Amino acid sequence: MADFFEINNFLTESDYTIIKNNSTPRESFIDPNGVFKGSETCVQQWFKEDTELGQVIVKKLSEIEYLKDNKIDGMQITDMIKPFDIHNDYLVQMNQVPLSDPTINKPAYTIIIPLVDGDYQTLVFNQRAMFNNFSEYKKQNKELDRYMSDAEWKRYCGHCHLEDEKYLTIKKIWHWQKGNLFAFDRCNLHASANFKTPKRAIVIWSSK
Repeated sequence: MADFFEINNFLTESDYTIIKNNSTPRESFIDPNGVFKGSETCVQQWFKEDTELGQVIVKKLSEIEYLKDNKIDGMQITDMIKPFDIHNDYLVQMNQVPLSDPTINKPAYTIIIPLVDGDYQTLVFNQRAMFNNFSEYKKQNKELDRYMSDAEWKRYCGHCHLEDEKYLTIKKIWHWQKGNLFAFDRCNLHASANFKTPKRAIVIWSSK
């Protein structure tokens, strides 16, 4: 399994039409943890493999070498209102209900496919955990001697708690481009870089 990989021009023009016509319910997500605890951070539109969009996406994913032996735990179109705090995707949940058991289906990739262009980034950190909440990670790990610079933290993670900087080092900064695909290990801590204008993407979680 690769630490991360990218596919350029993953989506085609006909795919955007199918995405636009997707009619699965839209649900508000209230963040239960982190810096925006209790606030609406995004609107999620979950879709399954048997929908038209699901069939198209799953077929395209199955043609990627890294994903050939993966199963899909969940897929959604996400309208991101606020930047996500530091977390990982070890356990995928819909309305706080687990969609799969990570002790049976080993977490593989978080997959992001931007549906907009703009000055947006996703940060993947070197640090890993087998639980989602960064607060738990801090309880079990010490501050690092060498960590993100103040300049990096201010630029990308200004929406996060300042003290969290001392626990993290950057593995990858991925700059969003509409229609491209970026995948990384679900167990790596990651966060949305700070942004002011809402953004939209398809997000998928796979396992083995």
